[in-house]
Amino acid sequence: MKKEIYILFTAGRGPTECGLAVHGIQKEFKKFLITKNILFEIISHKKGDTPKSTDTILFKTSNSKPDDFEGWIGTIQWICKSPIRNLHKRKNWFIKCIEIEMPEKLNINTNDIMIQSFRASGPGGQHRNKVETAIRIIHKSTGIIVTETDGKSQAQNKKKALQKLIEKIDEFKQGIQKGIDLQQWNSKIEIERGNPVKTFKGTKFDS
Repeated sequence: MKKEIYILFTAGRGPTECGLAVHGIQKEFKKFLITKNILFEIISHKKGDTPKSTDTILFKTSNSKPDDFEGWIGTIQWICKSPIRNLHKRKNWFIKCIEIEMPEKLNINTNDIMIQSFRASGPGGQHRNKVETAIRIIHKSTGIIVTETDGKSQAQNKKKALQKLIEKIDEFKQGIQKGIDLQQWNSKIEIERGNPVKTFKGTKFDS
């Protein structure tokens, strides 16, 4: 049995221009799916602040394989002068494309996470503030970020943070299966402004 594959385009916490980028890029993605004869449906669509902007859009495919989306997954760049702020100098806008396979046994791939340590703040004594015991884990595929600071050691915080990450990913996937509004995840999704997997140019993306 083929796995269900979901493709999420999101502007994250980006401005309205990033929502316009989602709006335009997802149209290009639909053309790609049609060219590849991949069956799809849109199960969640969150409009942004303007009639033509879109903060999040979720596709569900039924006859695709993970390799079909190579070159789309990751940060996508839209190069265009802002169509809503004429005097704004920024021309580079970034969104994220996320791939989720379902169902599958929930495992954390070490190549898909980034672990950072930092100094914990607050009560806990001098040792806590001087040593980088706090842990932040970033799940690259979904952009979910978790932190843990309560443990007395880095090892304790890492263990707790990994468990917290598993719970967050499981919650994320359950939400996708139920077709919920994924706008709530925008504040948790980190979008890298660089090394885009794909770049689009031109004012056609605000049409």
